[in-house]
Amino acid sequence: MTNISNVERKIAVCTLSGGLDSAVAAAIMKSQGFELKCIFFDWGQKTFEKEMSCARMLAEHFESDLKIIEVPILKSLPKISLTQNETLTVAINEYVPNRNAILETQAVAYAETIRAGVVCVGSTGGDLICPDNSLEFISKMQALIKQGTMLKPSILLVAPLVKIDKTEAVKIGKKLGVPFEITWSCHNYTDKACGKCSNCEERIKAFSLNGLKDPIAYV
Repeated sequence: MTNISNVERKIAVCTLSGGLDSAVAAAIMKSQGFELKCIFFDWGQKTFEKEMSCARMLAEHFESDLKIIEVPILKSLPKISLTQNETLTVAINEYVPNRNAILETQAVAYAETIRAGVVCVGSTGGDLICPDNSLEFISKMQALIKQGTMLKPSILLVAPLVKIDKTEAVKIGKKLGVPFEITWSCHNYTDKACGKCSNCEERIKAFSLNGLKDPIAYV
């Protein structure tokens, strides 16, 4: 993880999706003494209502407000499985073009206006399906922030889980007291998780390998 011990401005803008990874990432920042400012993106995801509900509860858990940002361009993209209710999302069709670049630049804009020192995202390592979750992508985005923003020292883009997989993320989250029961990972359903999308498969495996019971229900 990027060294954050010397960050002068102890405010972290955390992108909360309502999911497990972003919750653990936010918990790490909280444990490092940062004041959290959480944001949630409405980009047309079909599990929007469930994700937003979880994000609200997580923000309350982290003693943060929650800023909701609408992203119309992503809502308007055609043939995107994650925004189409009639399509079952699985690993082969879950990519959303340029999504993380769009979301992270908006998070940086917000961070600069409130003079935050860090933008924190929940990207994990392991088997990458989407290239915009990679360590290389995070590094390139950091260079863009340094070049394209005026606040100095530059805002750090921190992805504390980018070198580990979801199994290790669950282990860390357990130690930090992350309330996994109010997180949602499923790309398809909002009442019971589908168990078939890549997020569900990785989550099921992560809890199992940690010897823990996943507190959410599956179909």
